[in-house]
Amino acid sequence: ENYQTAIDNYKRGLQLEPDNVYYHNRLGYAFHLERRLKDASREYAKVLELDPSQRVTSEEFDLVLKLAPRVYTHPNEFFNLEDVVVILHPREHIIEYSFFWDDDINFPEDNDPTDHEKVWIEYEPESGKMVTVYTYFHRAILSTKEALEDAMNHKNRARINVQWGGHGSLPIGWEKIPSENIIIKYAYIQKPDRIKDMRTRYDEHSKSIRKPNHPLAKNWSKRFEGGWEEYTKFTKNIDLPKMIEKKKMVMKSRWSNAVIDQYFLDYQFFPKIEWPTDVP
Repeated sequence: ENYQTAIDNYKRGLQLEPDNVYYHNRLGYAFHLERRLKDASREYAKVLELDPSQRVTSEEFDLVLKLAPRVYTHPNEFFNLEDVVVILHPREHIIEYSFFWDDDINFPEDNDPTDHEKVWIEYEPESGKMVTVYTYFHRAILSTKEALEDAMNHKNRARINVQWGGHGSLPIGWEKIPSENIIIKYAYIQKPDRIKDMRTRYDEHSKSIRKPNHPLAKNWSKRFEGGWEEYTKFTKNIDLPKMIEKKKMVMKSRWSNAVIDQYFLDYQFFPKIEWPTDVP
């Protein structure tokens, strides 16, 4: 979409419904994408004024730790996982785990100091057992039955493999997803956008990263050294519960981008789709 057109449309909507929280959130999101950060924060603040976020209970915090994914990266992953923010949906039984990596290997110039990625865990409220795992992979949302089966064998903790450099999150069984099915269904409803699969990304990374000579990338890896089997090796574990326990950036809200902006991060991040259930 043209962001300015979206901004104008939501402003017109707010003239008719000044307290429409959805319009304020979408306007904040559009401002955020345009890097109009003060405007975005103003709208996010209004969102949380109209629909306040909630602190989680000790039981909910325990559930967040219990269902925290098992995160594995490539042993030569260049960037560190800087922060983790966890948002519980107030009405649906789903938890968002937002990951903030130090950067994205292909985007040294984008003015985003982190690479924002997501995993969502849907659970059964009575038992607390995981029902579905969704992962964010370069704007596509992936989910597999193998991921659920694997989680059942690991105390309800889904395994997430993280792509080298670009940090697309992969559920167990990702290899079986046909490349033609890795599409974005929510950007253009009438014309889904097919994206690059892992093999295509390997082919590109093994030749060169996108801007190897950019000044901010001067100390970065210039390309992936190794073959396809090496590229798809995920053996370095990140202790996600430990990270969550340390900073306790956990809250309950429908509006995750607003909460991250208003409560938790003091640096710019790229906003992402908030829930897999938002996809038409």
